[in-house]
Amino acid sequence: MDILNVSIAEAKKSFSQMIRTSEEKKQRVVILRRGNPVAIILPYGEYQKSRKEEAFKKIKETAAIYRTSGISAEQVYEISKNELEEKR
Repeated sequence: MDILNVSIAEAKKSFSQMIRTSEEKKQRVVILRRGNPVAIILPYGEYQKSRKEEAFKKIKETAAIYRTSGISAEQVYEISKNELEEKR
């Protein structure tokens, strides 16, 4: 995927065009302040995909921790259920 780098000043002038470019060309737009990246515009589908990948990675990490701790999924379920019921 191509990346377009633009300054904040350029971004202010052509915000609508940058959104259109990102959407149509599936292109990331990196906003720079004094040459340093400070923000990014990316197609929404790519954002959703990255969020799903991040969540899956966290699930895998958590599963690995539980495997090594000796706590079963059933125990985690019961503990979580009890904590939620106590908060009601």
